[in-house]
Amino acid sequence: MNTLTRFIDPIFENQLDETKYEIIENESIKSNVLEGLSISGSLFSLTTFTDVTFKSCVFFASRIENCTFVNCNFVDCRFEFSHIAHSDFESCNFENCEWEFSSFKSSDLNHIKIDVKTQLEINRGGNQQSNCLAIMPTNWQEAEALQDAIDTRLETDDAHNEWGTKLLNFLKAA
Repeated sequence: MNTLTRFIDPIFENQLDETKYEIIENESIKSNVLEGLSISGSLFSLTTFTDVTFKSCVFFASRIENCTFVNCNFVDCRFEFSHIAHSDFESCNFENCEWEFSSFKSSDLNHIKIDVKTQLEINRGGNQQSNCLAIMPTNWQEAEALQDAIDTRLETDDAHNEWGTKLLNFLKAA
Protein backbone atom coordinates (compact mmCIF):
# COMPACT_ATOMS: atom_id res chain seq x y z
CA MET A 1 0.00 0.00 0.00
CA ASN A 2 1.31 3.44 -0.87
CA THR A 3 1.51 6.17 1.74
CA LEU A 4 0.83 9.87 1.75
CA THR A 5 4.56 10.37 1.15
CA ARG A 6 4.34 8.78 -2.30
CA PHE A 7 1.28 10.89 -3.11
CA ILE A 8 2.52 14.32 -2.09
CA ASP A 9 6.16 14.05 -3.15
CA PRO A 10 5.69 13.86 -6.94
CA ILE A 11 3.20 16.71 -6.81
CA PHE A 12 5.54 19.11 -5.03
CA GLU A 13 8.77 17.65 -6.39
CA ASN A 14 10.45 17.53 -2.97
CA GLN A 15 13.16 15.17 -1.84
CA LEU A 16 11.68 12.18 -0.02
CA ASP A 17 13.73 12.54 3.16
CA GLU A 18 13.41 16.35 3.43
CA THR A 19 9.64 16.73 3.71
CA LYS A 20 6.97 16.47 6.39
CA TYR A 21 3.46 15.32 5.53
CA GLU A 22 1.25 15.91 8.55
CA ILE A 23 -0.50 19.07 7.24
CA ILE A 24 -1.76 19.70 3.71
CA GLU A 25 -3.12 23.25 3.65
CA ASN A 26 -4.14 25.75 0.97
CA GLU A 27 -3.32 23.37 -1.88
CA SER A 28 -5.09 22.53 -5.12
CA ILE A 29 -4.92 18.91 -6.25
CA LYS A 30 -6.32 18.11 -9.69
CA SER A 31 -6.88 15.13 -11.97
CA ASN A 32 -5.22 12.35 -9.98
CA VAL A 33 -6.06 8.70 -9.46
CA LEU A 34 -4.82 7.70 -6.03
CA GLU A 35 -4.99 3.95 -5.53
CA GLY A 36 -4.06 2.00 -2.41
CA LEU A 37 -3.05 5.16 -0.57
CA SER A 38 -2.74 5.11 3.22
CA ILE A 39 -3.35 8.54 4.73
CA SER A 40 -2.53 8.40 8.42
CA GLY A 41 -2.52 11.19 11.00
CA SER A 42 -2.88 13.94 8.41
CA LEU A 43 -4.76 17.22 8.40
CA PHE A 44 -6.22 18.50 5.15
CA SER A 45 -7.35 22.10 5.50
CA LEU A 46 -8.51 24.68 2.94
CA THR A 47 -7.50 22.32 0.13
CA THR A 48 -9.39 21.86 -3.14
CA PHE A 49 -9.58 18.46 -4.84
CA THR A 50 -10.85 18.47 -8.44
CA ASP A 51 -11.36 15.30 -10.53
CA VAL A 52 -9.51 13.15 -8.00
CA THR A 53 -10.30 9.46 -7.55
CA PHE A 54 -9.43 7.80 -4.26
CA LYS A 55 -9.52 4.04 -4.86
CA SER A 56 -8.96 1.53 -2.05
CA CYS A 57 -7.52 4.28 0.14
CA VAL A 58 -7.46 4.26 3.93
CA PHE A 59 -7.93 7.50 5.86
CA PHE A 60 -6.67 6.63 9.36
CA ALA A 61 -6.78 9.15 12.23
CA SER A 62 -6.96 12.01 9.74
CA ARG A 63 -8.94 15.26 9.64
CA ILE A 64 -10.42 16.85 6.55
CA GLU A 65 -11.65 20.35 7.35
CA ASN A 66 -12.80 23.28 5.22
CA CYS A 67 -11.91 21.45 2.01
CA THR A 68 -13.68 21.40 -1.35
CA PHE A 69 -14.16 18.26 -3.43
CA VAL A 70 -15.40 18.69 -7.00
CA ASN A 71 -16.16 15.69 -9.21
CA CYS A 72 -14.22 13.33 -6.92
CA ASN A 73 -14.71 9.61 -6.42
CA PHE A 74 -14.18 7.59 -3.25
CA VAL A 75 -14.22 3.91 -4.23
CA ASP A 76 -13.67 1.09 -1.71
CA CYS A 77 -12.23 3.57 0.80
CA ARG A 78 -12.02 3.11 4.56
CA PHE A 79 -12.36 5.94 7.05
CA GLU A 80 -11.04 4.85 10.46
CA PHE A 81 -10.84 7.24 13.42
CA SER A 82 -11.11 10.12 10.93
CA HIS A 83 -13.17 13.30 10.88
CA ILE A 84 -14.63 15.26 7.95
CA ALA A 85 -16.11 18.68 8.78
CA HIS A 86 -17.12 21.97 7.16
CA SER A 87 -16.26 20.71 3.68
CA ASP A 88 -18.08 21.02 0.36
CA PHE A 89 -18.71 18.05 -1.93
CA GLU A 90 -19.97 18.81 -5.44
CA SER A 91 -20.76 16.03 -7.97
CA CYS A 92 -18.84 13.38 -6.03
CA ASN A 93 -19.38 9.63 -5.61
CA PHE A 94 -18.93 7.45 -2.54
CA GLU A 95 -18.97 3.78 -3.50
CA ASN A 96 -18.54 0.88 -1.08
CA CYS A 97 -16.92 2.99 1.67
CA GLU A 98 -16.46 1.82 5.27
CA TRP A 99 -16.74 4.08 8.32
CA GLU A 100 -15.26 2.97 11.63
CA PHE A 101 -15.15 5.41 14.54
CA SER A 102 -15.26 8.28 12.05
CA SER A 103 -17.53 11.27 11.62
CA PHE A 104 -18.85 13.35 8.75
CA LYS A 105 -20.25 16.65 10.06
CA SER A 106 -21.39 20.13 9.08
CA SER A 107 -20.60 19.69 5.40
CA ASP A 108 -22.51 20.59 2.23
CA LEU A 109 -23.20 17.87 -0.33
CA ASN A 110 -24.67 18.64 -3.74
CA HIS A 111 -25.30 16.18 -6.60
CA ILE A 112 -23.67 13.31 -4.72
CA LYS A 113 -24.06 9.59 -5.38
CA ILE A 114 -23.72 7.86 -2.00
CA ASP A 115 -23.51 4.26 -0.84
CA VAL A 116 -25.82 3.37 2.02
CA LYS A 117 -23.11 3.16 4.73
CA THR A 118 -21.89 6.63 3.83
CA GLN A 119 -25.49 7.85 3.85
CA LEU A 120 -25.81 6.63 7.45
CA GLU A 121 -22.76 8.70 8.46
CA ILE A 122 -23.96 11.77 6.57
CA ASN A 123 -27.41 11.60 8.17
CA ARG A 124 -25.88 11.59 11.66
CA GLY A 125 -23.75 14.70 11.25
CA GLY A 126 -25.97 17.70 10.51
CA ASN A 127 -24.87 17.89 6.89
CA GLN A 128 -26.73 19.82 4.18
CA GLN A 129 -27.75 17.61 1.27
CA SER A 130 -29.30 18.57 -2.04
CA ASN A 131 -29.87 16.43 -5.11
CA CYS A 132 -28.16 13.41 -3.52
CA LEU A 133 -28.80 9.84 -4.58
CA ALA A 134 -28.31 6.99 -2.10
CA ILE A 135 -27.63 3.65 -3.75
CA MET A 136 -29.73 0.92 -2.16
CA PRO A 137 -28.71 -2.74 -1.86
CA THR A 138 -29.25 -4.73 -5.05
CA ASN A 139 -29.19 -8.25 -3.58
CA TRP A 140 -29.82 -10.12 -0.36
CA GLN A 141 -26.14 -10.24 0.66
CA GLU A 142 -25.80 -6.46 0.36
CA ALA A 143 -28.99 -5.98 2.39
CA GLU A 144 -27.71 -8.29 5.15
CA ALA A 145 -24.33 -6.52 5.18
CA LEU A 146 -26.12 -3.18 5.48
CA GLN A 147 -28.26 -4.42 8.37
CA ASP A 148 -25.12 -5.76 10.08
CA ALA A 149 -23.47 -2.34 9.67
CA ILE A 150 -26.52 -0.61 11.14
CA ASP A 151 -26.65 -3.03 14.07
CA THR A 152 -22.93 -2.64 14.74
CA ARG A 153 -23.24 1.16 14.62
CA LEU A 154 -26.16 1.09 17.08
CA GLU A 155 -24.25 -1.24 19.45
CA THR A 156 -21.18 1.00 19.25
CA ASP A 157 -23.26 4.11 19.93
CA ASP A 158 -24.92 2.41 22.92
CA ALA A 159 -21.54 1.32 24.31
CA HIS A 160 -20.15 4.86 23.93
CA ASN A 161 -23.21 6.37 25.62
CA GLU A 162 -22.98 3.86 28.49
CA TRP A 163 -19.25 4.51 28.91
CA GLY A 164 -19.82 8.28 28.84
CA THR A 165 -22.58 8.00 31.45
CA LYS A 166 -20.36 5.90 33.72
CA LEU A 167 -17.50 8.39 33.34
CA LEU A 168 -19.79 11.33 34.09
CA ASN A 169 -21.21 9.60 37.18
CA PHE A 170 -17.68 8.79 38.36
CA LEU A 171 -16.60 12.42 37.96
CA LYS A 172 -19.68 13.65 39.81
CA ALA A 173 -18.96 11.25 42.68
CA ALA A 174 -15.31 12.26 42.96
